[in-house]
Amino acid sequence: MPSLLSKLSRAFQNGLFANRRFRLARPPVAYRNRNQCYGYAVSPEWLMQFAEQHYPGELPDRSHIDYEEIAITRAHELLASRSGIYYLDYRNCLKPPPGGVIPREWIALLEGEYDNEPDEVVDAIEIDIIQVFFVCSDRADFDLRPTKQQLNSLTKLIGHPPQWWTACGWGP
Repeated sequence: MPSLLSKLSRAFQNGLFANRRFRLARPPVAYRNRNQCYGYAVSPEWLMQFAEQHYPGELPDRSHIDYEEIAITRAHELLASRSGIYYLDYRNCLKPPPGGVIPREWIALLEGEYDNEPDEVVDAIEIDIIQVFFVCSDRADFDLRPTKQQLNSLTKLIGHPPQWWTACGWGP
């Protein structure tokens, strides 16, 4: 007859007591050298307003030289502590134009294919960038994604659901 300890051990292994990771399909590989980040588009302005709502007496005066950095840090800390996702990362990602397809020239520019072109050609390519708090990427940290409960908490705090974004730079 199995012991209580072995039954509990099996229950933990089967995930009966675990808060399971949320199911998420990896996006198709859009560009071979670009990470796909799953997260929330949030602007520095939104983060500052979030900090002002939740830390009104703890922020310096808006004229303080480091106000923006302090407010954004406080917002990040609050979002992490309330959601339980302490490894939130902030990345610059490509914001696709209406229709959702990232223009090929954006990727070519980021990957150096325009390095020998005249400045006026390079300057004519305007890349739309958005800042994203991401909870996982399609790479090594995919299996470390948060639980469904953590993701729901963060979604409620931010006010809109996460989505896949294409990162601008190199990284995890």
